[in-house]
Amino acid sequence: MSSAFTTLAISGVVAVVIAAFLRQRGWSMSLPLIGAGFLLGIAPFGPNEVPDPEIILVAVLAPLVFGEALGSSYLDLRKVARPVFVLAIGLVVFSTFAVGFVGYWVAALPIAVAMALGAVLAPTDAVSVGTIAKRASLPRRLVSILEGESLVNDGTGLTALKVAIVAAIAGSITMGEVAVDFSLAVFVGVGIGLFSGWIMGRLLRTSHDLVPANSLIIVAPFLVYITAEAAQGSGILAIVVAGLFVAHRQNSEPGAAGRVQSAVVWRHLTFILQALAFFLIGLQLPEVLGRLKTSEVHTALILTGAVVLTLIITRAVFVFAMVGVTRLAKSPVSRHATFGREAAVMAWAGARGPISGLAAFSIPLVTMVGDPFPNRDLILAVSFLVIVITLILAETLGPMARMLKIPVDDDTAEIARVQGMLAKAALIRLDTALEEFTQAGTPLSPEDVESLRRDREMRLLRSSSAQESVQPVTAELEISQMLNLAVSMVHAEQEELIRLRDSDGLPDSIARPLLRELDSREQALVRQIR
Repeated sequence: MSSAFTTLAISGVVAVVIAAFLRQRGWSMSLPLIGAGFLLGIAPFGPNEVPDPEIILVAVLAPLVFGEALGSSYLDLRKVARPVFVLAIGLVVFSTFAVGFVGYWVAALPIAVAMALGAVLAPTDAVSVGTIAKRASLPRRLVSILEGESLVNDGTGLTALKVAIVAAIAGSITMGEVAVDFSLAVFVGVGIGLFSGWIMGRLLRTSHDLVPANSLIIVAPFLVYITAEAAQGSGILAIVVAGLFVAHRQNSEPGAAGRVQSAVVWRHLTFILQALAFFLIGLQLPEVLGRLKTSEVHTALILTGAVVLTLIITRAVFVFAMVGVTRLAKSPVSRHATFGREAAVMAWAGARGPISGLAAFSIPLVTMVGDPFPNRDLILAVSFLVIVITLILAETLGPMARMLKIPVDDDTAEIARVQGMLAKAALIRLDTALEEFTQAGTPLSPEDVESLRRDREMRLLRSSSAQESVQPVTAELEISQMLNLAVSMVHAEQEELIRLRDSDGLPDSIARPLLRELDSREQALVRQIR
């Protein structure tokens, strides 16, 4: 058995055990996992050889990005599309060039290598930013912008990294070739992502056996990535688009089984991959630093400080400029009330995480002529150190939001309104079905109708199933009618909830928890029917 595989296997087990311990206590897992990996890395025992960068990219990064996309909302992204795409494209490009210039100026890195460092660190991390933003109880719109930015900018940053690596490996590349490669990577990646997402959505919608259907969705990110890369497109961008498409289709159908199973499976997978990614960063940090000469360590520390400062300044300048331009078109009251606070929070929420770490791992070991990739260890060391520092700084986002008195969304009234509308939809379905049963000569008893109206299906089903063996055929028919009617009422609530989301703009952050609750109720009813 290869030592690289042993490293990956042991790291996965140790990372998940530690992450599970941290999760049970409600603690953030990023910094402790990096610390645990670092301690194991300097220990005289344990794994120390990371698999080939291409394996890391395909086996860990591709499914991790797909899982993050599945947990995002296309509709919520569409509501904040303008700031998300300005940040995800404009800020990433701006940061890539800024960090690249600093790398060239401070460490005398070749231009292409410096740009590769900038592309690795330009994207913010969806996992870290989203978790910290929610823990800080930021307004839903700000959370949507930050999560959307950190998801979409993965595709932008990693596409830029692909172009920079090609330039570094080839030795030289013109700006025209850069533009062509970047455009091709984007358009091909988006096209393959849309087509793949459509196929997966159709499969989940039409399949009668959800086990193989969801199994195919699990392995699909690997095929999507490889196909896009083979067609000269961005595999990561293809995965992001496919994941968003599948997530939207899954949450636009009243049927529950596929959505519930898929959500559970991908929650587990992303948890494992996130833990493994953070742990690998810590595990490799002492080895990478150990391979550097004393002068290179000194350069790495100076460059790390310069890059962190550059990322903070460029993000602040870009965000304040973007928010300022946006607010100029609004009324003076709203402009002065929210300008500074919104910009300050968005500017400070720039944590880097496992995506940047895995992107650094993916840098090839050698060039086309077989020479070692220039300054690869320096790029890895700086990337890992920047990730650690930005994660530490990100923990101050909550206190900063409280100090600035950022208003918190209160969804109590909205959830109560939605629950009332769902109940109304279910009661309308109940009244319609009762009329049909009466006309067919098979009416339900008043007691059963009342139990349905009181939304106590589960309690009634347990007592009914316990007496099923001694009840006459007519009673069995009535129970069957009641169970099917209860499922139909849940469907009515699902349809109404989806209508409220699609037509009335109900945020997915409210709709999805309610939809999962309805899915669970439907599954319980279906099990009783069977």
